[in-house]
Amino acid sequence: MKNKYTIFKLPLILTILVFAFFTSCNRPSPDQFFQTTILNTNILHEFGSERYTKSLLAETVEFADMPDSKKKGNEAQQVVELKIAYIEQTIKKIEDNEAPDEDGEVIKQKSLELFNYVLPVYKKDYLELAAMCDKKQSENEISEKSDNIIQTYAPTFEEKYVNLIGLGEQYASKHNINASFGN
Repeated sequence: MKNKYTIFKLPLILTILVFAFFTSCNRPSPDQFFQTTILNTNILHEFGSERYTKSLLAETVEFADMPDSKKKGNEAQQVVELKIAYIEQTIKKIEDNEAPDEDGEVIKQKSLELFNYVLPVYKKDYLELAAMCDKKQSENEISEKSDNIIQTYAPTFEEKYVNLIGLGEQYASKHNINASFGN
């Protein structure tokens, strides 16, 4: 009689193990989750600032005595396009991963909110600004566009960013993740 049930137990145990393996594949460790949701926000450190405009302008500088510095006319746009690609990749990683715990679920949502907030700004406003830099439009026009981006988007970005970093600090402390938050 014992053998009759043993035959059924083996497939059941194997099924449970396979299911557990596949569900754990999308569940990163707290450290990996932290890296994806919190540390990846470092790429946004210049968002809504004059510093980002200056870095885009720096991409367009040519030096007469240095032929290698000759530009093609799309360098600033390429910088923004690379940032867009990285942000899109990060959003996909965050969406594809399950949060390791309840705190992580809140961080996942807040992180997605932040990245989804900045993405359309990069795709439209910052690409337009980059094109202006590449075309070497007047300093006043570039400054006006930059100021408009800063005034329109920086306050909400800052609020979302500070909120997420605060949650990240608590999460790092709770999970003994060695991270510095610039305090």
